Amino acid sequence: MKVGSWGEDAAEKYLRKKGYLILERNFRCRYGEIDIIAMAGTELVFLEVKTRRNLNYGLPCESVTAAKVKHLKRAVSYYASTCPIRHSGVRLDVIEILAKEGQAHIHHIENILG
Repeated sequence: MKVGSWGEDAAEKYLRKKGYLILERNFRCRYGEIDIIAMAGTELVFLEVKTRRNLNYGLPCESVTAAKVKHLKRAVSYYASTCPIRHSGVRLDVIEILAKEGQAHIHHIENILG
């Protein structure tokens, strides 16, 4: 299994334990891809998952660049505008995962857009 898929599986498990309802994984549209889409209460949450095996290239969240955020915002807007589920708002989060010795060390950064 690829590191990215492993990380997304770990993130999904983490989110389910926190009570999130997973709606979709790897949603693709012409504006980009969203790793996980979930509901947290009445809020629609879009999650970018970044997984690394080591910190040689920095923290996983550091790879979420301004250009990446721009693409994510477009995909989020598209999905939110077509979503049939009633929601009170939307949020964009990053889940960074450091994979060490088969364990997922998870850091959940909520609402990166402020």
